[in-house]
Amino acid sequence: MSLDKETEIRGVLGKIIKETHDAIMSIVFAWRDGIPVSFIAPDQSQAEFLAVASAAALGSLDALGDIFGSRVKRVDVEFENGGHVIISSVNGSFIALSTTPRPNLGLIHLVLRKYEDDVVRMAGVGYVDAKKLPKNTR
Repeated sequence: MSLDKETEIRGVLGKIIKETHDAIMSIVFAWRDGIPVSFIAPDQSQAEFLAVASAAALGSLDALGDIFGSRVKRVDVEFENGGHVIISSVNGSFIALSTTPRPNLGLIHLVLRKYEDDVVRMAGVGYVDAKKLPKNTR
């Protein structure tokens, strides 16, 4: 992916942080294999770990989805300190974020839904010439 695309995606990730009133400590957009594309985090290793751990969690939870005949859309994990990790799976990629303790979860989920399609479209996942590909392309 080009540096311009990564910068453009990082700009949208920044909007997500701003619109959630800085309740997000780290945010990463990554492929389902855990490779980060763009991130905003205190350091690169934290973003890489968030991406890899989130990919592993999604892989495990997809096994449950197979049992129930559906795919995992969003995961919200709460920690003892009140912080959360939220993972939103979209078209072979995902956005994962970590929050401050006791965030406004409704706002975070709302803002994440608002921008997740924009991030995926910028990355070109599931799109051809800005048109979304049908789910079944057989």
